[in-house]
Amino acid sequence: MSVFISYSSKDSEFIERLSVNLVKNRINVWLDKWAMQPGDSLIDKIQQGLTDSSFLLVVLSNNSVESEWCKKELNSGLMRELEEKKVVVIPILLEKCKVPLLLKEKLYADFTEDFDKGFESLLRPLQKLSSEHLGRVKNGENTTDYAINWGLDKISKNFLLEIDVVTWYPKDQKTVLLQIIINGDNKATDRFKKQFLSGFSHLMKDALLLDLMSNKATKDLNILCRNDAIDPHLIRLHDSKNGIEFDIKIRGVLMGVDTGNDTLINLIDILEMITSIDKTKNYAW
Repeated sequence: MSVFISYSSKDSEFIERLSVNLVKNRINVWLDKWAMQPGDSLIDKIQQGLTDSSFLLVVLSNNSVESEWCKKELNSGLMRELEEKKVVVIPILLEKCKVPLLLKEKLYADFTEDFDKGFESLLRPLQKLSSEHLGRVKNGENTTDYAINWGLDKISKNFLLEIDVVTWYPKDQKTVLLQIIINGDNKATDRFKKQFLSGFSHLMKDALLLDLMSNKATKDLNILCRNDAIDPHLIRLHDSKNGIEFDIKIRGVLMGVDTGNDTLINLIDILEMITSIDKTKNYAW
């Protein structure tokens, strides 16, 4: 999923800043000068960009409201919003100007006075476009980077979920690597394949993350990261209702300057930090 930006080329300096900030927040951007190559059909490419996008950002300025191209992009986006409900149109007010009639009832992101405040208000409805696979969380001086990957293992061909979390502690001159590897059995793999073909490849990943946070064997688990050894935790999850099983391996690795001190990591703290799943929903295997 991505966002399509409709704008006047005369506002390109603002568009460049906006686009770069969106990308920094892990949001895919469809921008004509980024997506198009010499020889591409302008109409076809723009139509494809609109079709493939989940949001249409309409940058409103004195330049854009007079642009025929911007009017066509807006009309196309509004038609998709009304007829297909597959795109959300969000106006961005760059300067005081004549707002098109069809946009007057919509809430807009106001960039007329302060870019940062306008960008903050724009990010809220776009949060769901952030990457499910990568992220960074800052807590004071410490920084946690993580990666979540899932699919079919290239060797066993069974379902595989891997979570890698690296936390940097600059004050203590140390780094902690936490790895969670989950392997599904044949029945779990068959279920994942069906979910994948139905367009819901994330369901098993979401269900597993929620189960890790609620399961008795893992919710109170502390991982000791020692300076002289690695102690892996091996856990088996069994879903008796569906008859599927998962083997879980969790290990923590301490790196950096050897101060002689070990580090204790609470698993639930890490999972809650990196997980943005709506816990009120019912995620089935």
